[in-house]
Amino acid sequence: MRATATFLSITELLDIVFSFVPQDSLRRIVMLVCRKWFFLNRHRVSRQLSWDYKWFAEDATKALTRLPGAGRLIWRCDRYCENTWSKLVKSLNDIEKRDSMPSLTSIWRWSHNAARGDNDSKDSHSSNKYQFRIYSPLQHVELFSNYHLSSESLNLLAFPSTLTTLKIHRYSNTSLDIARILAICPHLEVLHTGSRDLLTLQGAWMSREPAPGPDLLPLRSLVLENVKLSQSWLEGLVSRTPQLKELKLINLTSPSGTTWDWSSLFLHLRSQPFALHKFHYSVHRDIPSEDDLDDMLYALCPNGLERTLWGYNLTPGIVRSLTEQPSVLTTLDVLWHHLMLCQSDGWKEGDHFYSSTSLHRLLCESPALRHLKTLKAPYLIEHMDIHRRVRVVYDSMFPESVEGREAPIFHPGVWVCRNLQVLHLQVHSHGGYDLRGIHDRQVLLGYLSRTLFSYISKVTPQLRDLHIEEPYCCSIFPGGFSFRTHLSEYLFGGLSLLSSLRYLERLRVEFNDISCDISQLSWIYSAGRTWQDKSARRAFMSKWEGQLEHEAQMEATRLQSTPVMPLSGICLDVDLQEDLGSTGLLQEVKTRLEAIDKGECECFPSLQKLSLSRELERSPERSMGSIFPMLPTKKSIWSMFRS
Repeated sequence: MRATATFLSITELLDIVFSFVPQDSLRRIVMLVCRKWFFLNRHRVSRQLSWDYKWFAEDATKALTRLPGAGRLIWRCDRYCENTWSKLVKSLNDIEKRDSMPSLTSIWRWSHNAARGDNDSKDSHSSNKYQFRIYSPLQHVELFSNYHLSSESLNLLAFPSTLTTLKIHRYSNTSLDIARILAICPHLEVLHTGSRDLLTLQGAWMSREPAPGPDLLPLRSLVLENVKLSQSWLEGLVSRTPQLKELKLINLTSPSGTTWDWSSLFLHLRSQPFALHKFHYSVHRDIPSEDDLDDMLYALCPNGLERTLWGYNLTPGIVRSLTEQPSVLTTLDVLWHHLMLCQSDGWKEGDHFYSSTSLHRLLCESPALRHLKTLKAPYLIEHMDIHRRVRVVYDSMFPESVEGREAPIFHPGVWVCRNLQVLHLQVHSHGGYDLRGIHDRQVLLGYLSRTLFSYISKVTPQLRDLHIEEPYCCSIFPGGFSFRTHLSEYLFGGLSLLSSLRYLERLRVEFNDISCDISQLSWIYSAGRTWQDKSARRAFMSKWEGQLEHEAQMEATRLQSTPVMPLSGICLDVDLQEDLGSTGLLQEVKTRLEAIDKGECECFPSLQKLSLSRELERSPERSMGSIFPMLPTKKSIWSMFRS
């Protein structure tokens, strides 16, 4: 009998359908169906090679052997990686010289091996028969380099001509020859570069045009952060980028003898043929007037869906204009400096002070943020303390007020951006008093951590990407016993509360230090839910009885007082209001962990990448193996995940 024709047999329709499928689903499911589906999608999938200096140094050499055919390279090094850096330079030089395209037979054999999980570019334990991978030219490079790597070593990198995206971030003062990059990468569409301190764009560009070669450049996105360059050179560069859609000039510094003039730059950008969708402009130690700031925010891209501004630019007038704008915001990026000082109600950078209340009210009340998809900002955990339980915790520890120290007042609220998908927060806590005992410190840190994780899991259930970092320094009071914000990785810290995020694909929580037993974190992945780990967790939770009783007594006392409704511009639905009732309670953590160990709930069903320290994300298995390299024999199953 003749088979009935369906859309699955029409290549053109399949091609359209597959274009909407995420790359991870293509790699792990679609491409394994048949030969036809494989060849329809292999051009959409690129292999990524990642390496971090916190992993074993010898792995860098093994990783670089897999560079040919990788479409993406992410490399992070520090002062101890000078030998590794030279190997990276050599490997990039070799890419242009060798023919890395494997045979179609090898590509097809890779597709079957991928089903077994052997497509991890960093797996040093794969056998030879699993070395066949999808080939693609190197198009995406991200480099993070620390101190003691000279400018010469950075400018010796031979980037392949196939590059379309280049992101370079330094942690120290350095210089970069940007003209050389634009010359050897004629197809470059995305260029992001910057430094934590200062990056000087210098070299051959100082004595010639912005970039030799073609008159026009294909750049679509240009982001420069903490860089020193002249305005005239930048204006000459953007004049040759007719396709530019994103331009972010963050904390610029001008060379000696020159200054940046916003009016001149504004007129120059208005005269260009491109239409910007994303724009930011800020100069070091220069606070623009509200009129100029309005022009920076709305004049060049009035209907833009993304806004980027410094925290101290969140003045009442700017907050009002953001709230009253008819356009919908999907991305809000509030910039801050990693060395900023803390104040009771916000932060201070140099002579610039900005309050946390403005951002908080914006998130809770602005109708323009209801469709927010991405949020990056510094934030106070106390604003998430819906029922103000932190004050009860403080008062129980310190019944007497501390002389000369005024307790800050916070107004907790519920964000209106319930559909948030990307969240990057640097979390602070400014309500701390002197902590003279380790036990008191653990109790307070545990409560703050539980409040943070519980709030995020309930208010933003659609998250795909979550990145939480601790501040470099967070201390509003001088002295040896001043409180500093450190999240707790222990069971009582409540990290398990995030496991209810069904769509979360990437999780990065930069704990300052991980000193807990493996059983307190191994619940994250199914291989760590053995009966030994479950027993260990039950033993830890059995020690919470006294604290749970004390918590219940404090909660009963709190409920006798007049309840205070949280700050919010919209009516809370009944289910959310009920869920928020347990925010910060240890009992909620205990209930969640018991459900995970009993298999009554799914734990991170969509998680693909994980990092619980200051390193690049990896698969959950390998990330756990990196944190706990010395595991007891009974947990030998984890040895296969060691870096």
